[in-house]
Amino acid sequence: MNNDRFLNGILTGIGVLILIALVLFFVRQQQAEYLPDDSPEGVVHNYILGVVQHDYERAYSYLADIQKKPDFPQFQMELARSENEIKRVSVTFGEIFITDDSATVALNMSQSYGGPITRSSWYAETAQLIRENGTWKIVNMPYPLWSWNWYNEVIKPLP
Repeated sequence: MNNDRFLNGILTGIGVLILIALVLFFVRQQQAEYLPDDSPEGVVHNYILGVVQHDYERAYSYLADIQKKPDFPQFQMELARSENEIKRVSVTFGEIFITDDSATVALNMSQSYGGPITRSSWYAETAQLIRENGTWKIVNMPYPLWSWNWYNEVIKPLP
């Protein structure tokens, strides 16, 4: 009888510890939040968050209104097409260089590859921004958060 009580006490204690661990895990998980749009880093952060959370309208609002800007359906389609790659990318911010009305944000990117042994590669990229009517707008980002044909002239073969 004492052994049963002791065993029940241990199992109850383990159950309580597991419950506490689960509560802490879910409570402490930080949800990414949008930052103020007044800096190049904030704009890039918000663009990436919009893309990851499928808030394409918000992400699209950070694109510069210059020649060769994709229309919204094209923008949304290209990002939806790259969704699997976007899920496997993580980004950390490096240095920010501002010169007059242009800015470069250094991005350290990691892309994981599936399989029984998870591998990832790290590489350095940049985001390019311009100041448009007093606000920072993006003109270039690395793949898979961007499409190669946005803001670029499509080269046609010679006849």
